[in-house]
Amino acid sequence: MPTDTQALIDLAIAAGRTAATICRRVQSQETVTGVPLSKAGDEPVTVADYASQAVILRAVSLAFPDHFIVAEEDSAHLREQQDSVGRRVLELVSDVLEEKVSFEQLCAWIDHQGDPDSPYRWAIDPIDGTKGFIRKQQYAVAIGVLEQGEPVAGVLVCPNLEVDHDRPHGPEGVIMAARKGSGTIQVSLADSEVRDVRVNATREPSRIRVLGSVESSHGDPWLLTELIAREGFGDFVRVDSQVKYAVLARGDAEIYLRPRSNPNWREKIWDHAAGMIVAQEAGAITTDMDGKPLDFSLGTKLEQNRGVLTTHGVMHQQIVESLARIEAARGESAEE
Repeated sequence: MPTDTQALIDLAIAAGRTAATICRRVQSQETVTGVPLSKAGDEPVTVADYASQAVILRAVSLAFPDHFIVAEEDSAHLREQQDSVGRRVLELVSDVLEEKVSFEQLCAWIDHQGDPDSPYRWAIDPIDGTKGFIRKQQYAVAIGVLEQGEPVAGVLVCPNLEVDHDRPHGPEGVIMAARKGSGTIQVSLADSEVRDVRVNATREPSRIRVLGSVESSHGDPWLLTELIAREGFGDFVRVDSQVKYAVLARGDAEIYLRPRSNPNWREKIWDHAAGMIVAQEAGAITTDMDGKPLDFSLGTKLEQNRGVLTTHGVMHQQIVESLARIEAARGESAEE
C-alpha cells in the first residue's frame, strides 16, 4: 500500500527537530565540538553525527520498519571508541529521548537499514556539512525520501540559518519541508511559524547570486568564477552543505553549482535528495552539469551524473550551455 507523503513529511520534521536539539546541545559545549573524530577519507565526524542519525533512524524504523534506509554513518568506528565517544553519544540520545537506551540499541538504530526491496528509500545525512558544524557556521540535517528511485519528500533542518535573510542578526533556525506536488514551506524552529517559499525569478544577470561550497575541495571554484564573469552574474556566495538548497528555495540566491575537479567523482544521494525536492517544489530546476536529470536509482551514488546544477528555473538551459562552452575552452587551452 502506498504511503501518504504527508505522513513521511510529518515524521521527518519531528525527527529533524529532535536531531537539531542534539546538534545545538553539542555546539554549546566547546570541548565536545572542538575535537572531531577522524574517519576514512579524512572527513570529520562528531558525536552529534552519530546521535543525530540514531534518533532519526529510530523514528523511521518505528513508523516504517520496512522502508529501506541509506545513511552516511555506521556504528563501526563508534564501537571502537565505546568507552569514550560511545558513552557521550549514548548520554546525548538518552537525555533527548528521555528514556534509558543501551549501547547495543543505539548502534542498532544507527545501522538500521530496513528492506532493500521496499519501494521507499530514505536518504539521510545526519549532519550535512560537518566542517561547517564544527566551525559553528551552516550545516543541515538532511532527510530525503525516494519512491521507486524518485524524490517524493524532503526535509532540511538548518539550525544556524536566519529565519529572515533581511534580518541577518535576527532569529536563527528553520526547517524547509517539501513533498511532491505540494510546494515548499519554511518552519521556524523557535516558534513553528510557517510560510510558503518560492524561488526568486529575476532575469537581471547582475542580480543573480551563485552559490558554491565553503570548502574549495568540494568543487571547482574556477568554473564558478568563470561562469559568473562570462554571464555577468552578481555575487559568488559560499555556504556549507545543503543549506544552499534552502537558500535558493526561498529566493536568497538563484544558482547552485556543484562541479567537481575530479572527473570521476560521483555525488552521494544523501547529499542531494532532500535538498533537490525542497528546491524543486519552490520552483527550481535541478539537473547535472550536462542538463541530465539526476538518477537516484543506482545505489548510494549518482553514478550517471556529472556534478549538480540547480537554478531558479529562468535560464537553466542557458547556464548548461555556458558551462559546456567554458569547459570546452579550458580543454582547448590545456591542449595548446
